[in-house]
Amino acid sequence: MTGTIITRDIFLRHTTVDGKSYVASHRVWDAERYIAAQKKAATDVNAKQDADKPRRACVDQITEEQYRAARAAR
Repeated sequence: MTGTIITRDIFLRHTTVDGKSYVASHRVWDAERYIAAQKKAATDVNAKQDADKPRRACVDQITEEQYRAARAAR
């Protein structure tokens, strides 16, 4: 018997350390795990910033409608 892989599309707003943001769609197996890993990566980037630099890197989940609106505004 073969297993079936179930995927899900999620939409995220990624913000870089300089405060610029972009939206992206991701097809994932485990959304909660993927988002947690992305947030940890942003936290790690912020931790490597110099003390006098702002720590702006972050990841936020957004709706498909917010994703489409942001893409249309580009």
